[in-house]
Amino acid sequence: MFQSRETNPHFQPRVQRYAQPHDPDGPDVIAPVVPQRFRPSPPSDSPPPVVPLLPHSQPASSHLPISSPGGSVPVPIPVPVPQSASVPPRGPQHSRPPPASHQGTPVSHYPSPPLRVPPPRKTKGLTWLVAICCVLFWIIIILGGLVLLIIYLAYRPRYPKFDITNASFNAAYLDLGYLLNSDVTLLANFTNPNKKVDVEFRYMVVNLYFEGTLIAARYVEPLSVPPKGYKLRDVHMVSSQIRFSKTHTTQLNEQIRTGRVRFEAKSYLRTTSTLGGFFRYSYWLHGHCIFEVGGPPSGSLLRKSCATKR
Repeated sequence: MFQSRETNPHFQPRVQRYAQPHDPDGPDVIAPVVPQRFRPSPPSDSPPPVVPLLPHSQPASSHLPISSPGGSVPVPIPVPVPQSASVPPRGPQHSRPPPASHQGTPVSHYPSPPLRVPPPRKTKGLTWLVAICCVLFWIIIILGGLVLLIIYLAYRPRYPKFDITNASFNAAYLDLGYLLNSDVTLLANFTNPNKKVDVEFRYMVVNLYFEGTLIAARYVEPLSVPPKGYKLRDVHMVSSQIRFSKTHTTQLNEQIRTGRVRFEAKSYLRTTSTLGGFFRYSYWLHGHCIFEVGGPPSGSLLRKSCATKR
């Protein structure tokens, strides 16, 4: 069976070919068929000749039969086309990309003004004076610290001590059952434990307490203590008409009955130490002693515990 072909030229598809420039040195190349929808406008005013082609036509040079046994349709053999003769495809997907726009900060086309370096300024005299004073101040601070460190390492100063060597409870009675009158004598010991430092006690006050209640206070005259020395002072503590609560009255009577009365002495000492005969510094010391004595009139020291802190 032979396949029917359309012989009426009015019903055959119209395909138009453009004439290609002939290169005498190049091979004979058949121009590819360009569909009508991608066909550019003709280069000349005269319309090119229209050659009717069959849907499955072959080039003129080939003498293949129209149909082959078995009813197969002949397929045209592809012919290689040089790159110079190829027609670039045109269409919306192959259009030329738009020029790239500048991204980022716009570049100014105006010339920038030249950089002007400020002239060096002369430093004022007051600035130099302040800087020199600061340098001298820090030098003095550093040297003073070094001197203090050397003196401390050379003399090893220690704090003086306040102690109670002896105590006596001479008298105690209650007026109206709640007003205390008492007489206590303390033998205070002021000790200088340093080997090369002289100590001077310039101001000394001793306070006497019973169960947290102040009952007597005494000022002690100033004194000086040489290195590795001590000095004793009698401190006469007399109390008169000190109001006691019922609890304190009961506690005092009970302690006198048992023969162990407990008192508390606190001292406030203004002390000056001299190192090497030229360096002097002053400081405060606080002495604290808890002691027990026998009942009056001949109560003596039974027990004590003293500490001195700065």
